[in-house]
Amino acid sequence: MKKLNCFLVLFSAFSHLLFCQQKKDMTFGEIRKNYERMTIDNGDALPYVRAYINKAKNECNHSRLIQGYRDGRQFDLEHKLQYADSALTISLKYGTRDDIGSDYLSKGIIYYFYQKKYKPALDQYLKAHQYLKGSEDRYLHYKVIYHLGVIKEHLGYYDESLEHFQNCAAFYGAALDKKLHDHEKFNYKKAFLNSLHQLTVSHRYLKNFSKSDSLSRLGYQLSSDDEDFQLEKGYFLKCMGISKFHQKDYDRAEKDLEAALPLILKRNDFGWASVVYYYLGKISETRNNQAQALRYYSKIDTIFAEHQIILPEVYSSYHYLIKYYKASDVNKELYYTNQLLKADSLISKEYPYLSSKLHRDYDRSTLIEEKENMEKAGKRKIRMAKFFILSGTLLLSFFIIRFFKDRNVKKQYDLLQKKIAQHQYGNSERIEKEIFDGSTRKTSLTPEMTLEIRSKLAKFEKELLFRKKGLTQKSIANLLHTNSHYLSVYINENKSMNFNKYMAELRINYITRMLNTDNRYLHYTIEALAEECGIAARQNFSKLFFQINGIRPADYIRRRKQELGID
Repeated sequence: MKKLNCFLVLFSAFSHLLFCQQKKDMTFGEIRKNYERMTIDNGDALPYVRAYINKAKNECNHSRLIQGYRDGRQFDLEHKLQYADSALTISLKYGTRDDIGSDYLSKGIIYYFYQKKYKPALDQYLKAHQYLKGSEDRYLHYKVIYHLGVIKEHLGYYDESLEHFQNCAAFYGAALDKKLHDHEKFNYKKAFLNSLHQLTVSHRYLKNFSKSDSLSRLGYQLSSDDEDFQLEKGYFLKCMGISKFHQKDYDRAEKDLEAALPLILKRNDFGWASVVYYYLGKISETRNNQAQALRYYSKIDTIFAEHQIILPEVYSSYHYLIKYYKASDVNKELYYTNQLLKADSLISKEYPYLSSKLHRDYDRSTLIEEKENMEKAGKRKIRMAKFFILSGTLLLSFFIIRFFKDRNVKKQYDLLQKKIAQHQYGNSERIEKEIFDGSTRKTSLTPEMTLEIRSKLAKFEKELLFRKKGLTQKSIANLLHTNSHYLSVYINENKSMNFNKYMAELRINYITRMLNTDNRYLHYTIEALAEECGIAARQNFSKLFFQINGIRPADYIRRRKQELGID
């Protein structure tokens, strides 16, 4: 009995050392099993992650230390960048080129997804692309291609982004037919679903609605019953809801969007959440439910105010808020106006940097690589390379010119809309000079003749008789029962312009007001608009519209449709 008691005392004294030793000797794989299947940003994983990192440090195991920092980056929502920097530091010192490229890419994803900081995100993606050139890890290669496609989509280069996502979907989709480990299969399926989602988005922006709809339904079928892909299910529900909105199936659209929202918010994807709020607001507008529309649109502003995240797709929500509060609350009207200006400034500052850097450092460098490869194949391929380099330079110039042109179009459109809103545009009741004192009058018209022509011309304008094609100064004079000389003198002295300019202004002012007040006109062709206001030729109409309004009719219609949310 004494021996038994002695054994129990010794066992009790040293048992904690025994179990501590067992815990200390856990393998890296055993530690990771505790958290490797947890969802991203799940803080419950962090005690195990720290244990993994400490073990790697104690054993000076650099490859494991890189993995530990990557795991911290995945699960620690508040310190993602710190973990990303730590992983990158170790990779640069001890890792392979694939390690370095992977960690630059992951850091870029943090900037893009969590902070919507597009400039640093693009910088990291381009560095990743440089390190992963020629890599045998095709999964990583296409992951960079995917994220560069996301940036192009953000910039509005939908045809180019579509090509990126098609290539990625083809690669990741083909890999699913191969024999893969569970972890690899999960990664490839996730990458495939993400590529499929971005394909639906690009097709929608390109107005390929049927293609977008079919892809979103396919993605939903592939993700709806899989608990590992509930976020992806949310994205496809969001796409299906938007598609049904465009089909005017508002009840089913609302159902899909409301089902998608909690899944997207759970992932803290505030960018897409704001898009869901936008379409829920648009549905509320169709039902004349102002209170609900205001609630959804104010949520978009809350996201922008708290996270500095705003997408061009949701801009018009601010127009609704500004218009609503214009008559009831000046302070809120001013607040939302300032928010819209901030959002516009944020996008405008990013656009030229992202556009030029992307095409210079990625597209152009890609072309240069093709040139270098082709030089080895002979002079014919060298000529092709030069052609591609020239095309790339011209393409870059085109995008830069397009940016400044779009900015000028927006400025002219806003100026024109301001004049219209303030009733300063095309006012037919012009202030005309009248000098009845015969001693100072420099005209061949008597005061009585001036009044008579004014009255008849006012009736001519009011009855929109100027819309008839082929009118001349003589035909109008006959219509007004006067002569063309008197009519010319009256217009020059009282309208401060010649007859041709006077007729052009009447016609262009009329059609501009119609475009601004009657949405049917926004769907007319340029030829039909010219016909409507009495101008014979499309080219002449466009020229006069630009001279008078400072903006081409096609640009005005496009901006007006965007403002109203009309497809």
